[in-house]
Amino acid sequence: MRLIPGISASFIRNVLAPPVQAVVLQAYGVGNGPDRDADFLAALSEATERGVVVVDCSQCITGRVDLDSYAAGSALANAGVISGYDLTVEAAVAKLTYLFSRNYDIERAKLEMQRDLRGEMTVTS
Repeated sequence: MRLIPGISASFIRNVLAPPVQAVVLQAYGVGNGPDRDADFLAALSEATERGVVVVDCSQCITGRVDLDSYAAGSALANAGVISGYDLTVEAAVAKLTYLFSRNYDIERAKLEMQRDLRGEMTVTS
């Protein structure tokens, strides 16, 4: 799900509605999103509290997601979004597919998303 200026919370809620288990969020720069849009953040929080894994990847070609760099990234982290660090969108989707095929619970899947398993990411926390 690619963030664009003015993206609505209702769109986010529809994308994250059951039976969705996970989504890759393509955020701005180092993983930033709309940090002053309470409804947008609430939509993400509702999904993550329900057990949806939301992985934050950057729309940028290089670099990595750092949810601690700016308030906008911290707001996403506070909503339960996890960093995809320098994973490409394609690698994040493949990794989520693999982890869910292993029948990992949500917490284990989130943990494994932030670890380098097979060379798919070069930087971690």
